Amino acid sequence: MKILMLIVFGAAGTLARYGLQGLVQERAGGTFPSGTLAVNLSGCFLLGIIGRYALQHLSFPPDLRIAVTVGFFGAFTTFSSFGWETMRMLEDGEWMRASLYVGASVIGGLALVRLGMRLGEMI
Repeated sequence: MKILMLIVFGAAGTLARYGLQGLVQERAGGTFPSGTLAVNLSGCFLLGIIGRYALQHLSFPPDLRIAVTVGFFGAFTTFSSFGWETMRMLEDGEWMRASLYVGASVIGGLALVRLGMRLGEMI
């Protein structure tokens, strides 16, 4: 049952990533990877909330916690795309854009995970 849940939640995470990344990138335009940044930051924030909540509440079944955190968020967040896009910017000599992207992704992601954990504790 756990494997089936991982498959279903993983597929849902992939589709959510595809939809949000495309929507944000289309609206933002340009070549800066705004869609990937939006997915990574929102994924960090939501995983912080849900992960902390699930660990603190016994009513959240362990199989569901794994399906959501590993399945959904494992497929939703896009740090492999982050690495690729950063390296492409660096290869193109766009050091400032690459630095902005890395800084916003890492520092913003960590800050939002922490904020999510705090909110998860308050729920």
